[in-house]
Amino acid sequence: MNALNTGDILAKEGFRIAPSVKGRILEAAKLFNEGVAGKSAGAEYRMKEAFSTSDFPKLLGAAFQIEARDTYQNTEPEWQAFVPEKKVKDFRPAKNVDVFGGRDAFDDVAEGEEYKGRSLNESEFTFSAGKTGNFFALTFEARKNNEYYQLLDFPGRFGTAARATEDRKVFEKFVGATGPIAEFFGGSVSNKILNEANLLAAYKTIIARKNADGLPVNFNGRPITLLIPQSLQFEAEALINEPRVDAGGGTSKKNPLFGKFNIVVSWRLSVLDVSANAATSWYLFPPKESDFAALGKVTMVGEETVDIRVKRDQGERVDGGAIGIEEGSIDDDTITYRGRHITGGAKLDTTFAYASTGTTA
Repeated sequence: MNALNTGDILAKEGFRIAPSVKGRILEAAKLFNEGVAGKSAGAEYRMKEAFSTSDFPKLLGAAFQIEARDTYQNTEPEWQAFVPEKKVKDFRPAKNVDVFGGRDAFDDVAEGEEYKGRSLNESEFTFSAGKTGNFFALTFEARKNNEYYQLLDFPGRFGTAARATEDRKVFEKFVGATGPIAEFFGGSVSNKILNEANLLAAYKTIIARKNADGLPVNFNGRPITLLIPQSLQFEAEALINEPRVDAGGGTSKKNPLFGKFNIVVSWRLSVLDVSANAATSWYLFPPKESDFAALGKVTMVGEETVDIRVKRDQGERVDGGAIGIEEGSIDDDTITYRGRHITGGAKLDTTFAYASTGTTA
């Protein structure tokens, strides 16, 4: 019986013989997972030898790209619950133009009288997308030590990181390390704690404000977003989610807050806000479907999801022979993958946004 050499073994691998590119990508991912998991000594050997080929790292990179995008699609960012998406074509600042005026009732016109003129005005909100990303490296030593498990979860991490970047870009428009950004909220941030009386007062404050037409705001029955850190979740739910509340003496009454708010519990708030009031601060934002959204998440058309690439800087052999990416960089022998995501946050019409540090009854 003739012993098979490494070339013979690799020639029969699924990532070589699958009839389609998709099939070869799936087979590369399967071989990688089996090798890292140590399913058998043979699986580890086959995976290690596969890394010495020029096509396996490319196919595995394609599998990483698919996994990262799947993770991205399956990860629900916090901004989606209360912020609309604003699309741009390139990196140049884009404008969201709100045309106002002429929405109020027509003027009465007497017999033979000329119609009165009515003017239109504009307000502009400028925003743009930016480039973000990081490298992930597999060192020469890690490859020699068969520590390929370091690559096992990085595609998912890139997908999750892309979503986290979106949240950060949106949230940092209105909150920072010291709490709510006063300038975003018209220069004024309340200090009232989250309770029934203060929430009702805040709601009345918002709906009493005038829009650009000089008219009271109309959200068409949509609930306002109550954005809170995890520390206030139970208090908020107790205030809002029950249609009837205790009125004393064994009776109940209609909850005036029921149906008026959409609670969004945020982990991101506690990441950005590290002030002494982080656990008690709360925010109100207009419904994202309304014409008065205070924030936007910026997406560049054609660059909606995370992009992964492998770095090609392995150089050439002194005799002019090509060197595959599997041998790593000429600088440090590292195989480097790069994740990139293009996104941004937009500050829009903040007239109807509200914030409180929650420190005073």
